[in-house]
Amino acid sequence: MDTPLAPEQGVDSPDDARELAIQRLKMKQDFKGVLAGGLFAVVVTVVIWALGEGGYFWPVWVMLGAAIGIVAQGWKAYGPSNRITEEDVQREMNRGV
Repeated sequence: MDTPLAPEQGVDSPDDARELAIQRLKMKQDFKGVLAGGLFAVVVTVVIWALGEGGYFWPVWVMLGAAIGIVAQGWKAYGPSNRITEEDVQREMNRGV
């Protein structure tokens, strides 16, 4: 009696395409929120600094933190997908032949 093989862990089948597309759209939406929040924080801190005595430009630390979060979320949303597709598997198999 033959038993079907379990799908390989981490290999995306065409059936998963819709779910993956929804996840990517959610990540892009999250990126927009992180970007807006980061820019808001930067603007508020620069205004507070400008209304104060000025001097040492301490909002640069807020900018750095916001930039790290924005870049990380942007990479997740718009960077390359780390998914292995069936086409990737077939291409690698044909390369060895």
